[in-house]
Amino acid sequence: MKKWLVTSFILIFGICSLQVLSGQEMRIYNDGIIDYVPMTASFVLSADDYESSLKEIQYSVDGSVLQVYDGPISFSKEGRHIVVYRAMDKTDNISSEEIYSVIADGTPPDGIASVNGPLFVGGGKIYISTKSAIVLWAEDNLSGVDTIYVALDGGGYVAYTGPMTISQEGQHGATAYVVDNVGNKTAEFTVEGYVDSTPPVAQIAPKDQFVVVNGQNYTNRSNEYEVSAYDNMSGVRNILVSLDGSEYVAYTSPFMVQIPGRHTLRAKATDNLGNESVSQELGFFTDVTPPEASMGASVE
Repeated sequence: MKKWLVTSFILIFGICSLQVLSGQEMRIYNDGIIDYVPMTASFVLSADDYESSLKEIQYSVDGSVLQVYDGPISFSKEGRHIVVYRAMDKTDNISSEEIYSVIADGTPPDGIASVNGPLFVGGGKIYISTKSAIVLWAEDNLSGVDTIYVALDGGGYVAYTGPMTISQEGQHGATAYVVDNVGNKTAEFTVEGYVDSTPPVAQIAPKDQFVVVNGQNYTNRSNEYEVSAYDNMSGVRNILVSLDGSEYVAYTSPFMVQIPGRHTLRAKATDNLGNESVSQELGFFTDVTPPEASMGASVE
C-alpha cells in the first residue's frame, strides 16, 4: 500500500508583517467555521513519500488550473479563497486532493466614539458633564472585532470594557484604536472635550435702588427687575424666575412688580449641560400708597 504524508497548510508571515505599531501580532483566526488570515499571510505546502520519493506538489487557487507548487502561496485580493492541493511521486502516484477554504482580511475595523448623556458643542469645543459617558464602538465585516484599546489623558492603553465617565473637571482627551481578529489595526482616533461640572451664577438687579426702612426693602411700582446669569464654560442655556412661590418660568426681559405688598423674587439658571445654579432670592415691598399731607394752625 502506498503511504503518503501530505501536510496541511502551514501559515507563515513575512518579516515586515510580524508586528504592527500597537504590538498586536498578525495572526490566524478561526470562528468555529472557517479560518481568517491577514493579507500578509502566505501558505507553505509540503509532502513526504516513503517509497519512490516525492516528484511535485500541485495546487489550484479559486478554481484555476492545477499548477506545480514552487513556493509560498499568498492572496492578492481580500475575501474567500479555496485552495485544492495534492502530491505526486516519481512513479506518478497521486494523493487524494485536499481542500482548504480561507477568508483573507486586509481591512481594519471601523471605530467611532460617541457620548451618552449631556453634550454641548460650542465655539469649536465639546463640553460634557460628569454624568456623560464616553462610548466606543467598532465593527468589522470580515474576521470581526477583537479588542478596542483606549488611553485617557496620555496614559497607557487599556482594553475598553464599557462606557467611561470622567469625574474631574477640566480638559480631557481619549485616544483609541481597534484591532480585528487577524491583527488589522485602525489608525488612532482622538476625541477631546471639557468636563464642566460648575453651574452658572444667577443675579437679580433692580433698576432703581431700594429704600431701606428698618431693614426692609421698599420700592415703587415702576421699578424694573433685570435677571442675568453667567457661565464661563459651556455657557448659559436659560434663566428662570419665580414670583412669590409660583412655578419657575423663562425670563425674557426686565419686568415690573406692580402689585402692592411684600414680594419674593427668585431666579436660577441652567448651563448648556444641565448644571443648575443655586436659586437667588430678593425680598421687597412694592409701595403704591402715597403719603398723606396735613396742615395745622396755631394761635398764640
